[in-house]
Amino acid sequence: MRGAASWVLERTLASSAPVDSFLEPTLVRYDDRDRALLRELVLGTLRWLRRIDDVISQASDRGFEAIEEPLWAPLRLATYQLLFLDRVPPHAAVNEAVEEARHLTHRGGASFVNAVLRRIARQPHLDGWPIRASGEVEKLAIEMSHPDFLVARWLRRFGREETRALLAANNRPKPLHLLAFHDRGGRELLAEALIDENLEVEPSLVSPLGLIVRRGNPFATRCFADGDCYVQDEASQVAALIPPPQPGERILDAAAAPGGKSFALLGYEADLELVAADVSLGRLGRLRDNCARLRRSLRVVISDAGSPALRGPFDRVVIDLPCAGTGTLRKNPELKWRISTEEIDRLSAMGLRLLRGVAPLVAPEGLLVAITCSLEEEENERVIERFLADHGDFVPLPLEERLAAPLVRGVRGPGLWRWMPAGDHDGFTVQVLQRRNGPRAVG
Repeated sequence: MRGAASWVLERTLASSAPVDSFLEPTLVRYDDRDRALLRELVLGTLRWLRRIDDVISQASDRGFEAIEEPLWAPLRLATYQLLFLDRVPPHAAVNEAVEEARHLTHRGGASFVNAVLRRIARQPHLDGWPIRASGEVEKLAIEMSHPDFLVARWLRRFGREETRALLAANNRPKPLHLLAFHDRGGRELLAEALIDENLEVEPSLVSPLGLIVRRGNPFATRCFADGDCYVQDEASQVAALIPPPQPGERILDAAAAPGGKSFALLGYEADLELVAADVSLGRLGRLRDNCARLRRSLRVVISDAGSPALRGPFDRVVIDLPCAGTGTLRKNPELKWRISTEEIDRLSAMGLRLLRGVAPLVAPEGLLVAITCSLEEEENERVIERFLADHGDFVPLPLEERLAAPLVRGVRGPGLWRWMPAGDHDGFTVQVLQRRNGPRAVG
């Protein structure tokens, strides 16, 4: 299993693909107990990668980049085990890594791994490896295992206390959240059924549709097979409900696959005329599969939101804007090591194109709802500012009177709602614009 964990870690860091694209196919080869450990090893190492590399550098008395690359994954995984886990005895973690190194490189490489890990095993706590950096940004970035530029920009925007809380939240493991459906008895009925199947769940304090799984595998339940729930972060659930839909609304989910926003809308209000569109055939296949399992009938169409092949008007157009995903780093820790200012700028330009594309489909007095799983202004506020500069028929929608507690706490300004990563959930930004009265838009 250690070899599999190394393979997943190496492939993830060497590619731009999500960690799950390597991890999920690998997990099927193991039983539940080993799956849990394999997932913890990979995701935990990705979360704490920079801190781990700093400890390895200190223990080896050399810069991490000077170490032979084939040894990186065994060293990182074993160091994570020694510093953060107690399931595997330290001597076993060291021996497994040394044996793996022996197969990957020469005898000297295995001896090097043995020496470094034995030194770490003698100080198996982070306190035993003080950070040597002196600058505030670099020191905090190493301590909390984030890139310098993210820490610097968050310190400027959020201040030290909120930034530290955000960094800590990003490094915590994340439980599964389930979306229930009001028209099928809501989360109370779902919770009863799951408890009967030996799961431990509790209601979300964020989403009225959400349950948090504390113990058990929901994918193996009759409830999941029967389509009575959908796996979705609690903050993602409520992001789709800003503001809550009204019965009879005609809604376009303009970048819908794999369906989370559409299912959250239907979970809250089943009486909707909902069209789900996406440009990707593969992702639409996943959406159709989810619709079939959930027993939901949606009109599904292939359409590029930047140049939609659809006719309006819609009472509400919901669009997931492309973003760097800085609100979802606890779930997708590999993103920390890929984000750059250049990528943020590129994704912002893509988001503006999509907004301009779907704007004509919004009915007079209808809503244009832009959602990201990003905390960055360039991908959110700045995109809306640029959009409004050449779309004077749209204005930010006041949200305070449309939201109840606790969601009203997320209102950050006219038409702007943001939920920071904390507790058990990810972070999301929602911006809501309303189209002024005028000639009906027909696309």
